[in-house]
Amino acid sequence: MTAKSYKSKVAEPLIKRLKSLIKTLMVRCFQAIDDYQRLNQTNASLYRSNERLKSQNKQLTSDNNRLREEIKDYKLLRKVFGSRQIDSLLEQARQSKQRGTRFRNKENER
Repeated sequence: MTAKSYKSKVAEPLIKRLKSLIKTLMVRCFQAIDDYQRLNQTNASLYRSNERLKSQNKQLTSDNNRLREEIKDYKLLRKVFGSRQIDSLLEQARQSKQRGTRFRNKENER
């Protein structure tokens, strides 16, 4: 085989295939870099969201525990004084609060 025929039959097709392979690999590499950057941004956003939710969960757990203690006290008062008396006191407190709100609203109107 002559050098000219070797070049045209073997070397040039091989070089074309290698060029095509390199182009394909470069495109895939840039796509992978782009995907990595997008995933990294998404991950950072999810991390911040997770931290915020952890903080919110901690606060709500604290509130829940505090409210459970208040319920224990409330149930004890109902047990000691009776439901009717507690209901009556609650109704008086609500009415008093409504009167105070109405009074403040009237003063604000003046």
